[in-house]
Amino acid sequence: MEITFALYVLVSIVVAIAYWHGHKTGVRFGADSMYQHLYENGIRKNDKVIVTLEYEDRGGIKEF
Repeated sequence: MEITFALYVLVSIVVAIAYWHGHKTGVRFGADSMYQHLYENGIRKNDKVIVTLEYEDRGGIKEF
């Protein structure tokens, strides 16, 4: 009985660490990709990059 409980706790810890690492890595990758996209497509003026954001209606479906 104690082994089953200890195994459950160990597996729970491993799953929590794997989730935390995956979430941290995914958020970092997503933010980096977004920043690079904005930086590459922005207009450079002196030492600044100016980007224009377009309003997107979230209520409707947009076909491309």
